[in-house]
Amino acid sequence: MRRNATIVLLFALVACSNKKEVERARNSLYDTDFAIVYTAALEATRTLYSNLDDFPGTGAIKTAWHQVSYANTQDDLSNPQTVQATPGSTSPAAQAGGMPTRLAYKRYFIRFDVSVAGGRPWRVKVVGHAAEWDPGNAMPTELHGIARPPWLEGRTEALQVAIYKRIKSYAVPMKDEVEVTKEDAIPKTDPAAFKGVPAGAGKLLAALKDGIAHRDTATLRLLLADDVVWSLGGAPGADAAMAMWQADPETLDTMVRVMGGGCAGDDKRVACPAGAPTAGVWQLVIEPRGEAWKVTSFVQAE
Repeated sequence: MRRNATIVLLFALVACSNKKEVERARNSLYDTDFAIVYTAALEATRTLYSNLDDFPGTGAIKTAWHQVSYANTQDDLSNPQTVQATPGSTSPAAQAGGMPTRLAYKRYFIRFDVSVAGGRPWRVKVVGHAAEWDPGNAMPTELHGIARPPWLEGRTEALQVAIYKRIKSYAVPMKDEVEVTKEDAIPKTDPAAFKGVPAGAGKLLAALKDGIAHRDTATLRLLLADDVVWSLGGAPGADAAMAMWQADPETLDTMVRVMGGGCAGDDKRVACPAGAPTAGVWQLVIEPRGEAWKVTSFVQAE
């Protein structure tokens, strides 16, 4: 009994210590150069989530979607939940032979937006996102509100603490806690920044750039035409395009660079870069579809 009481006490002390460290990480600013804070945030994030994009100019770090190995302390997602076959979907012979009736696996994913914001002393913001993929879907669906899984907060705190540990020698208390929101992590793009294009096209390009920066797949999907051309050899389609671009985020970053190189056109078609396609060069094309502009093509010319 005395040994059990000691173990319980040790767990209580560890939990209390971890909670205090989480609070310090949440409520600290860092009084040092931006480069030191940003480098620490980048290294800590890369250690835990290796596939990421960094944007030092805006102080942002964006991880790709990473599959979650464990959803919680009870469910090991390396042994995924299964969808059972409906009656009649498996033949009697297969059932008699002991063949499995599982059809596919549900999987969960996580990604983070990390930003070094404000001025000296700097604040490090960590915003976590969770998504689930169901059998038959072309891409994962991000979870919001009450659908957000309970393990998301713990993993977000773990990344916040990992960054804090690297630069806690520069930590100073924050007077008033500022709510972390997705919208304030990266400034919104002004549609007027896209010169020489119709107003509607400028709004689409701005929304597209912000959607890519936030890795907001739901918004990006709405900006694509249903028959968008994403490959010269693949069948057109928005769902296929999103699936491929999520698997290779470099394509989306290339789209941002292409937009930054200048766009031109009229009220029927805008291209970035303008003019006829050039072999080996990526070109983004947007066109009005009904009352809204949509992305109709993004391919590398041959």
